[in-house]
Amino acid sequence: MSLDIAYSIEVDDYLDPDRAYDFYWSGLIKDKKKFLCPGTDCTAQVTCANLDEDVQDMKVVPHFRIYGSHSKSCEIFNDIPLDLRYEDGVSVKEERRSVDESVVDVFLLERPSSYYDEPKINRFPNQKPVKKSQFIKRPIDSILRENGSVGNIYSVRSVVSRYIRYKKDGSLDHRRVNIQGRDVHYRSIFKCIWEQDLDTLPDYPVIYYGWAFVNRLPSDYGYQIKFKKHFTKSEEGYITTVMIGDRLIDSYKVKKLVTTRLERIIKKEKSTAFVFIYGKPEENVSQKGVKYANFSITNLDMIDINYDCPLPKEYNK
Repeated sequence: MSLDIAYSIEVDDYLDPDRAYDFYWSGLIKDKKKFLCPGTDCTAQVTCANLDEDVQDMKVVPHFRIYGSHSKSCEIFNDIPLDLRYEDGVSVKEERRSVDESVVDVFLLERPSSYYDEPKINRFPNQKPVKKSQFIKRPIDSILRENGSVGNIYSVRSVVSRYIRYKKDGSLDHRRVNIQGRDVHYRSIFKCIWEQDLDTLPDYPVIYYGWAFVNRLPSDYGYQIKFKKHFTKSEEGYITTVMIGDRLIDSYKVKKLVTTRLERIIKKEKSTAFVFIYGKPEENVSQKGVKYANFSITNLDMIDINYDCPLPKEYNK
């Protein structure tokens, strides 16, 4: 049986798989088996499968799996809705009824400052783990948009992960994501960089994707990502790139995941990666007259770098 959320012993809160993944690669979570069933008075053990995998495809999306025995009164065991509450006492179920019934995730472009807060130190590490009484920490900007989703989406990586999860569970046609006040279907959020005319692109950022070469910059201060296929304009090709500086990587909480992927990619015989990037390409011309349509990012949450295409084959371009 899989779960949408589970109680993390290490960070003392209820998490969805995406946030657990972020916490693992930032170092806050160290053991994928230190989770408990979210049911009331239930201490069934839970593992977050693929939490420690840095490869993303249809088979390795992080998800919770129960491997312990439920208590007889557990809501999960009895197929009864959970009675989870926020720390201020508001029932999660009450809030669910107050939002639009259509299923909409919210993709925010900046994480709250408290997102990676260090967990409280357990003064009794050998004591049997016990969940606090069904309370969820509520971030200031948190809105519960769907059954089992606690918090918002803060990275392109999570958007891709949820797309894969929804595709797998058959709910994709009913799923949308809200970005800067605009609701779009998950199927339409991705746009391929395959000789598309710059004049026909949306006038707002979306998630562009495609195969790209990854190289260390000659200055040795970062990486260049150069997409194999270019944007076009008036039938002219515009070289499409994005630069990732070492300073940007060093300031990123999940840099272990990013550096693991980048270092492994540039060691390959062909240093290529399948890249997703949220943004809007900017046109410019070099002093030598070379035309570019570049992306610029100030936050590594806006890019996802993969060894292979994690989406269905029709995206593999």
